[in-house]
Amino acid sequence: MDREQIELRELAHKGVFRSVYARNCTVRRIDAATACDFLAKYHLIGPLKGRYRYGLFVEKPGRSGLPAGTLVAVSVFSAARTWQKEGRTVRSFEWLRAASLPDVRACGGMGKMLEAFVADTHPDDIMSYADASWSDGNVYSRLGFKPDGYKTFPDGSCSLKFRLKLS
Repeated sequence: MDREQIELRELAHKGVFRSVYARNCTVRRIDAATACDFLAKYHLIGPLKGRYRYGLFVEKPGRSGLPAGTLVAVSVFSAARTWQKEGRTVRSFEWLRAASLPDVRACGGMGKMLEAFVADTHPDDIMSYADASWSDGNVYSRLGFKPDGYKTFPDGSCSLKFRLKLS
């Protein structure tokens, strides 16, 4: 993410952004190249392929001014990790990346992409991290995730861990 993208993201955190509503968008599976290109431009940590990749595309432009077909957000999920618990197999996934255009707030977009992922994979459990320097993780709480600890890195940065139990 270059300096201009970071400045746009900082403005969005201050309430200066264009809104795109998820009800005016569609979610589709996307290929690794599309996800990696988007994440390289718009995610602070950068790209990774993951196993499941979803894009949020504008279907009805509305007031945002973005043309139909514009990719406004991307989510990437891991492959299943499985283990036995109480006589059954638990399938757990990690929500690895979520990013949107830096000057766009995709209202309901993360929820819509999460719904598509859940419908495709039927997970028992999903976990994710939020970078504490950019987020309090409130979006995960609104989606039903519960706080599940934190991770501190050698450079002093911290990520908040969240978990959604579906079964």
